[in-house]
Amino acid sequence: MARSVDHNERREIFAAAALRVIMREGIAGLTVREVAREAGFTTGALTHYFHSKDQLLIEASEHSARLVRTRMERAAQATPALEAIRKVVALALPLTAETRGYWRIWVGYWERSSYDDEVARVMRLRYDEWRGRLAALLAKAQAEGAVARSVNVKHAAASLVALVDGIGVQVLLGVGRIPPSRQRAMFDRWLDTVRTGDAEHQPLP
Repeated sequence: MARSVDHNERREIFAAAALRVIMREGIAGLTVREVAREAGFTTGALTHYFHSKDQLLIEASEHSARLVRTRMERAAQATPALEAIRKVVALALPLTAETRGYWRIWVGYWERSSYDDEVARVMRLRYDEWRGRLAALLAKAQAEGAVARSVNVKHAAASLVALVDGIGVQVLLGVGRIPPSRQRAMFDRWLDTVRTGDAEHQPLP
């Protein structure tokens, strides 16, 4: 009797394989043939679940999001809240070879989203989740007295996301010399602005 196939498990296998391919070779290396080989299946088995490169890209991105989300949720439990923010942001900055690999996916995702509505939709959801996580932690730190009461936590979260994006792109493209120590120092300078209530984080007139 033929063994029944767990289709959710099979999709996860292909998603994980696509993620490994992107982290190793970039978006350009993401092909049906290469992902099938990485997963140990035929191309026909893969195309039963995914019919385009963009579908594979979305699934790889969602797979990476699930992996990172678990780590971030664990980091977000640290106390006090400022320490939780430090731990969460450290998982997003390109401090290690692994996180630089995730940045290769994210930058490729930006490019694909410019002409694929589904990729763009998923990217917006990930950004909403990321900003929301940071805003919630900032609000908690504010309640603990570690963030100035005048700070608008949503504005502060948006500025932190922009800082992390800028660092990530420059490190990935090699256009700026930003070693891990400098990345952390840049974040620390940002953190000083929310501690003191810098006007940067106030609502625009």
